[in-house]
Amino acid sequence: MEGELKRLRGVVPTYTGKWGALTSVRRKRFWLGTYEKEIDAAVAYDRACLKLCRHKLLNFSFDTNECEFQSNYSFETIVSMIKDGTYPENYAQFLAKRQNLGGGVGSGETGSACIPKPHEPVMVFGVRIG
Repeated sequence: MEGELKRLRGVVPTYTGKWGALTSVRRKRFWLGTYEKEIDAAVAYDRACLKLCRHKLLNFSFDTNECEFQSNYSFETIVSMIKDGTYPENYAQFLAKRQNLGGGVGSGETGSACIPKPHEPVMVFGVRIG
């Protein structure tokens, strides 16, 4: 509808006028923090969803380097970094270290469990599906 603002996934307004970010895993809610700007809350939500491999639920596009960075940590550690605000700094250090090692910033295409893999046919009851 015209003039209607798009609601961002995982973002809720708070009674203080700020924005909260939350996600859930197996019906358990994880509060990701309170943010001054709605977009910051949406980014926090996206980072948590990226770790959970929920690409279709993201608000924004993502970089495969971020998937590789997240593969080094558990979901709980990622949530902790998001909450305490150290995620951007740790991610920047990861990118700098990768660049210094000659990996380049654009070469995060391989080795990440987070990146969607192409469909491969499977055998079910002796019938090839796919």
